[in-house]
Amino acid sequence: MKVELAILFLVPILAFGQEHSHFQRPVLRMDYYLNLYSEVDGSFSPTPKVLSFTKKLDQKKSSFRKDKDFLEYIFTQTHKRFLKHYTDYATFGETLNKQRYNCLTATALYALLLDHFGIEHQIIETNYHIFLLAETDQGMILIETTDPAYGFVSDAKEIERRINQYRQNSLQNEKPSKTYYRYNFDLYNEVSLDEIRGLLHYNLSILAFNQQKLPLSIDELTKATELYQSPRIEEFSRIILLSVIEGKMEAAEKESYLKRIRSIRNKQFAVTASANQR
Repeated sequence: MKVELAILFLVPILAFGQEHSHFQRPVLRMDYYLNLYSEVDGSFSPTPKVLSFTKKLDQKKSSFRKDKDFLEYIFTQTHKRFLKHYTDYATFGETLNKQRYNCLTATALYALLLDHFGIEHQIIETNYHIFLLAETDQGMILIETTDPAYGFVSDAKEIERRINQYRQNSLQNEKPSKTYYRYNFDLYNEVSLDEIRGLLHYNLSILAFNQQKLPLSIDELTKATELYQSPRIEEFSRIILLSVIEGKMEAAEKESYLKRIRSIRNKQFAVTASANQR
């Protein structure tokens, strides 16, 4: 029986053998992060395309009397322009260049737009999902980036219901024919723009693991752990470790993989121990 392990943001894993505050000008800051996120998967950053879109939003801003209405306009227009084809394995570059997205890449894009327009917000990470909470003069808004029809939520009771649902850390839309991996912890963390880059590398590590490209998976996980310390990285590193131990490969190759994975795990343990001592 094939076992499918869902680790982050509904990206399945297939089983086998501090912010930069010195960027003051909004356009320069957005340009910086657009390039940074695009570099994760080595794609071309269409900065002029995004900045042109942002300029059009800026020109429309004065026609909205309420912050909430402008935010909803950003939500709908961004979906129309960049978020047309949902796919579990989308990268940030594919979201900007090919309009393919998942909840992580879409959330990254929305977070940059909210940051650009000075809209106070939180990026919230759970076990299998990520979403946005934004502050407006009319109250809190929840943005569910994978739902173009009902993902802009302004009703306080509905926001509370959705957050409670997310806090359950259960998989959505499970397929009964598959067996899923479940975390041994519960996440509900606020993530920064810089830490999103670590999660983008993390998803690439999962994709490489699915494709049975262990060296690439380990490379991407190493980059992820340098940018973001998370229980999910430690747990995924354990999955890779077990796969290497049980895999059929040359002894020297196996030892090389084990050394790299243990280095990742040691870094995670050191960070966790330091955090616990504070």
